[in-house]
Amino acid sequence: MRILQLANLYAPLIGGLERSVATSSEELIRRGHEVTVLTLATPAAPQRRATIRGVEVIRVPGIATTVLPRLNQDPHRPFHPTAPDPVTTRAIGRALRAKAYDVVHSHDWLMYSYLPLHRGRAGRPHVHTAHDYGLLCARKTPTPDCAGPRLSRCIPCAAGQYGMPKAAVLATALRSHRHRGIDLVTAISPAVADSLRGARLPGDVPIRTISSLVPDGLDDLARSAPRPPWLPTTPYLLFVGALGPHKGIDVLFTAYRKLRAGWQGGEPAPRLVCLGTARPDTPDVPEGVVIRHDVPHAEVMAAWHGAAIGVVPSLMEAMGQVAVEALLARTPLIASRTGGLADVVRDGESGLLVPPGDADALHAAIVRLLTEPGLARRLRAEGHRRGLDFTAARVVPQIEEAYRECIANANR
Repeated sequence: MRILQLANLYAPLIGGLERSVATSSEELIRRGHEVTVLTLATPAAPQRRATIRGVEVIRVPGIATTVLPRLNQDPHRPFHPTAPDPVTTRAIGRALRAKAYDVVHSHDWLMYSYLPLHRGRAGRPHVHTAHDYGLLCARKTPTPDCAGPRLSRCIPCAAGQYGMPKAAVLATALRSHRHRGIDLVTAISPAVADSLRGARLPGDVPIRTISSLVPDGLDDLARSAPRPPWLPTTPYLLFVGALGPHKGIDVLFTAYRKLRAGWQGGEPAPRLVCLGTARPDTPDVPEGVVIRHDVPHAEVMAAWHGAAIGVVPSLMEAMGQVAVEALLARTPLIASRTGGLADVVRDGESGLLVPPGDADALHAAIVRLLTEPGLARRLRAEGHRRGLDFTAARVVPQIEEAYRECIANANR
């Protein structure tokens, strides 16, 4: 098959969504398909065409990157709005006319610049993957107390992230869509699939749950990568992710302060290691915490492998790739019982689940794993087996089947 992937960002700007698109694209090529990724040009990658690990990459302009660059808070990481961008739509149309693609696979709001083309001569069967809650939430991750999409609530909520004028535009445009032009939707977790009932999708659009994925071989990488010299030589807890309250870092810090205050072991209390991006809302860091930024992925996997406990305390996660990486590294894992994390981690089998935002419950789970070595050993083994369910070798065949179903339905 010839596949055109649409993704807002791509390498060298890599986050969870972008890493998933890259992993699936590279595996599809290995399985004999031809894959092109169309993405927005950025200051870090302004060239129009490139080949990255066998994937043809086309970088196209948009209003936010050419005419009005100040639309984005960070011009180095532009995002597509919730409405068609005429500059980007024309560029997608040129790409579709230049090559006979079998299917278009969109991954984020860049989809909105493809939808006007779908019913025209350039349109192709269209799969959209919901990697988050962006089909119904302008923030893409609803607050835990969200009562459902309604403009009177969504605009003030999104204003904290975008400012009031931009929030009003993004939320209003999002709620105006009926998403005609999507032939099949895949959701990266049952939690995301359930949320799509609140999105405005045509009633006959099939919805399939196909998890986000990680590259094959991460378990081998975790075992073989050299231990980073900055890791403590004594037992440590590990957190990986943005150092903000939405990831539960303040809850983790509270639980860790309680752990240190009540520690009675002969050895010092375990250190807490946090690998991630600093944010303006990063809370005060407690004593005993090691903070590292911009850590290479191999070192992250080695850190997971050596950790006594891994912690993913997010308030909301669509799926949680860092949890999968921890499982594959055989790290005894504690995660929040929320969103996709509750689907990835099976409580008491592949990890422990705690209520999101509950520092006391998190502290109790940490103490339990530190004092029950048999449980920790069992979670290491069962967690690794669970993590394999999210590797490219197991997920990409499901993506291929979604393509075949979409193409067959479009040709009826």
